[in-house]
Amino acid sequence: MLLNNHHVLIVDPATKSEKIKQLIDVRGGIVDGIYLTHGHFDHIGGVDAYVHLYRCPVYINDPDMRLLSDPYSNVSAGGHEVIVKSEAIGLQAGKNQIGEFTFDLVDAPGHTEGSCLMIWEGAMICGDVLFQGSIGRTDLVGGSSTKMYQSLQMIKTLNPDLQVYPGHGDQTTLAQELKYNPFLM
Repeated sequence: MLLNNHHVLIVDPATKSEKIKQLIDVRGGIVDGIYLTHGHFDHIGGVDAYVHLYRCPVYINDPDMRLLSDPYSNVSAGGHEVIVKSEAIGLQAGKNQIGEFTFDLVDAPGHTEGSCLMIWEGAMICGDVLFQGSIGRTDLVGGSSTKMYQSLQMIKTLNPDLQVYPGHGDQTTLAQELKYNPFLM
């Protein structure tokens, strides 16, 4: 969840969380939208609940749009299948604005075709592209080791002062990852 004054951007809601709702309500939050770093089930499972609750739009990088309605592609087939029924708006690489949030979207395929990075106010929200000390899987539907390698080479050129917020695990800095992450050495 990103905050800008009283405005809120929900990022990758895996499920509806009472804790997130309380944080938004306590701050008098105005939800400008839901931003998805990619379309896997564990990043989209709470979308419809938040859309229903806050009547807000949903945004995802165009190449991952189909994952919202395809349990096989979003890796939920055979279990508790996740299908997002809310309409989503496709984003493109470059400067984007969602409500009060202006950010750069950077294509970073490899984990999924539409995996992307959000660069906002000295932070990089990277979904499952980069983790502290590791990277996201490339063996799932739409993944590609070759594209992940290319994305990681591009990440090496970004500002090392960026705070890195992965989709799982602890936050880090790009400088730390450039120094210690074996996939970026």
